Amino acid sequence: MTQTNTRAMVETAFISAIIVMLTIVGSTVPFLSLLATIVAPAAIALIGIRWGMKYSIASTVVSLLLVSIVLGPLAAVGTVFMYGPPSILLGMGFRNYWNPTKLILLPAVALCITTVLTMAAAFGATSFDVTSALQASNAEFKEMLKSSLEQQQMTPEQVEVYMTQIDQSFEQVKKMVVAYGFSTMAILSYIMARFTSFLAKRTNNLVQTIPPISFWQMPIWSAGILAIGLIIVYGSSYLGIHNEILTIVGMNLGLFGAFVCGLNGISCLLALLNAYNVPRFLKVIIVIFFYFMAPISLVVFGIIDMFMDLRSRYQPRG
Repeated sequence: MTQTNTRAMVETAFISAIIVMLTIVGSTVPFLSLLATIVAPAAIALIGIRWGMKYSIASTVVSLLLVSIVLGPLAAVGTVFMYGPPSILLGMGFRNYWNPTKLILLPAVALCITTVLTMAAAFGATSFDVTSALQASNAEFKEMLKSSLEQQQMTPEQVEVYMTQIDQSFEQVKKMVVAYGFSTMAILSYIMARFTSFLAKRTNNLVQTIPPISFWQMPIWSAGILAIGLIIVYGSSYLGIHNEILTIVGMNLGLFGAFVCGLNGISCLLALLNAYNVPRFLKVIIVIFFYFMAPISLVVFGIIDMFMDLRSRYQPRG
């Protein structure tokens, strides 16, 4: 065994012990859950950056076994197994200098797969009836909301209209759960990548820089995905085609396209604000305002930037 292999094994064992401790603390203390979901996966990725994929896999397996012994298999599956494969891909991506898009999307896909498998394993082991639980939670939430509306002295007709709108919103969310889930996992993958990059640089490991959001430029095909989704949803309704599966596919494509175009809109908006030297606090306020008050404007702004490259016209102002 060479000295390099010995050092790699020692570091892998040492960091694996740290991963186990972080996972145990993050799983048992609620407000420290980031230790198990962000810091521990970044440690697995750091092993992959320093010594390669096989050592990060070994660290994941060892951590999974040790956490299973201490906290039980379900806790180990919900932490180490869920975030292990995305962390392995992150380590491999940083080590092989993947481009930022590939570096974020591939771990996001892996995180979606491990999340589904984790939920299936948890529900199967505990014989948990998901449908009944969701129906009970939905009914309880509606009852609380209805009571709150009645206390505000709303008329029964107004309460009925409001509750109908809530039901329609819930139905839309159920149909677009795939796009919502993938978008959430992409955001988590980005956070993990940024923290892994920070940790790697702090430990003197040279990795590629993930550009800040103001430098992001989303591909133009995301606007095409949005257009396809809208055509499927509204075109099929206009032609009198009532196919539930086709509608669900169109709604998910439309939401995913809108998500990517909205990110491009936020990126372009931040770039323009940087060109005018707007203070950071004010930039955050402006982005939050548009995100919550006029999200469609960010999507439209992102689409316009894709075709006209608005930020290049204001770049000299910086």
